[in-house]
Amino acid sequence: MVVLVVATTAAVGGQPTATDVAIQEGATPDIEVQPTTLLFSDGAYGSDTRALSVRNVGNASLTVRGIAVVGPDRASFEVAFDGPVTLAPGEGRDVTVSFEAADSGPRFAMLHVLSDDPDEPQTNVWVTNTRTVGDVSPSRVLAEKTLVNATVRNATAGTTQSLNLSWPLTRDDGLAVDALSFVPERGGNVTLSVATNASRFGDVPAFALADGTEPAGFVHVEHDIANEEVRNVTFDLRVRKDLLAGNETGPEDVAFYRHEAGTWTELPTRVVGEGDTHYFFEARAPGLSDFATGVKQAKFRITDAVVTVTRIRTDEGTEVLVRVRNVGGADGTYEVQLLLGEDVVDRRELSIAPNGTRQATFDRSFGEPGTYEVYVNDRFVGNVTVDPAGTTATDATGSTTESEEGTTGAGNGGSPTGRALPGFGPGVAALAIVVAGLLLSLRRRR
Repeated sequence: MVVLVVATTAAVGGQPTATDVAIQEGATPDIEVQPTTLLFSDGAYGSDTRALSVRNVGNASLTVRGIAVVGPDRASFEVAFDGPVTLAPGEGRDVTVSFEAADSGPRFAMLHVLSDDPDEPQTNVWVTNTRTVGDVSPSRVLAEKTLVNATVRNATAGTTQSLNLSWPLTRDDGLAVDALSFVPERGGNVTLSVATNASRFGDVPAFALADGTEPAGFVHVEHDIANEEVRNVTFDLRVRKDLLAGNETGPEDVAFYRHEAGTWTELPTRVVGEGDTHYFFEARAPGLSDFATGVKQAKFRITDAVVTVTRIRTDEGTEVLVRVRNVGGADGTYEVQLLLGEDVVDRRELSIAPNGTRQATFDRSFGEPGTYEVYVNDRFVGNVTVDPAGTTATDATGSTTESEEGTTGAGNGGSPTGRALPGFGPGVAALAIVVAGLLLSLRRRR
């Protein structure tokens, strides 16, 4: 921002005779919020109030857009602020923050003071009725990760500690950690460093699950408290919607995973909200380490494909049976294509749930004699030999039959004895075929 300062010297009659123009470069607003921690009466319940000072110490107008209360105990705190408010350079405003609780007990929350300060668009203020104080640094966007550091001072053993890690610089990330809460088993100070990245960190093994789940981002948590001294770890996460678009997946297919002892383990994950650009999730973990957000995918496998009859006539038909299993972790739709050679002649769409199996049946006849190569997608199923109608066909056992009306070849029944002749039982039909064979043999001898 550039501020133009004009100084004039007036001659007789009030007309300027000289103009001295100076340009002040880099004029910007600069927010100052005091104090950075509001401590209410220790263990108090009922009502209590504190004052928060918001000032513009810059040399350009500052707009305070709002003050938000975040955290699990946010209902116990109220801010008397009607924004947005514009403050001139040097101007300030006192804001009243009230605490009210129906019963005694520790309460924690954080105020997000949002402004158009280019260097500090979000200022955090810790509010509590305990001696525990949380300090969360602004997010830093580095070459390979987004990093937020946090410290909890005077943490009380057995009491939930909640840190809001959401900053403006993380709002467009594919994956971001908005909040992290945990219960320490020991008192004292706890320091955390939470980093997110689209790629895995360091020597963490690749995220490669058998069900085809794809990673949407990784989280690395460095901590000075042992995992044996922490429990009830909860992450509030945000995943950008476009990471799920175009592959039949929805927020119900997103899960948080923890890497431990060389294995990626799925954690209890639930959808808690939806915004314009992101879905919001809550995940629970037994400890702190490396994590990944995975988007489950449908993954299909053709388990069986068979032609029921491989030799028919042009006036007969056959069936191709196909069984498909979804070995992935999400619902999906799979298209089964029937090909003769390189030509797709039919297709079916199968909607299959995770670990489910569906069958597709293709009824197929052939207008021209010949041998046809049958494929299902890229899988070869077998050859079908098609004889002209009214000719002798040889079945799979080498027997021959007359292809005339009233007789059969190795067609829909699979063998000459597989179908009864019209009006006859199976035994009579078999005898008739034997007799027909003998007569044919005598004719040939003549």
